[in-house]
Amino acid sequence: MLIADDHPVVRQKIKQLLLEGFPEAYFSETDNTASLVTEALGNEWDIIISDLAMPGGGGIFALEKIKETKPALPIIIVSTYPEDQYAARVISAGAAAFLSKDSSHIYLVNTIKRVLDGVK
Repeated sequence: MLIADDHPVVRQKIKQLLLEGFPEAYFSETDNTASLVTEALGNEWDIIISDLAMPGGGGIFALEKIKETKPALPIIIVSTYPEDQYAARVISAGAAAFLSKDSSHIYLVNTIKRVLDGVK
């Protein structure tokens, strides 16, 4: 799993929470849009969890770039911004899901499991 967020504490917390649900998973981290796109296109990932707002263009920009080459790669966008303002936009751009950073860790893990199982 590739985790992209410009805040190290957020990346570490997401990784810590996901290790509980996916103890065998391999994790890598990135902190900006350019490195997210490079990592996503240069390696094979089961799923990407990306912040909406990051330096260099943000999650939607990265999502669109990644989907040009890897349209089947599931990407979940997470954000502190309101779901009612951004969820439809990121889903229409190709995201598998939009999650608030206020969501419970159980909801995050369950959403990732659903996406990996191909359930929307």
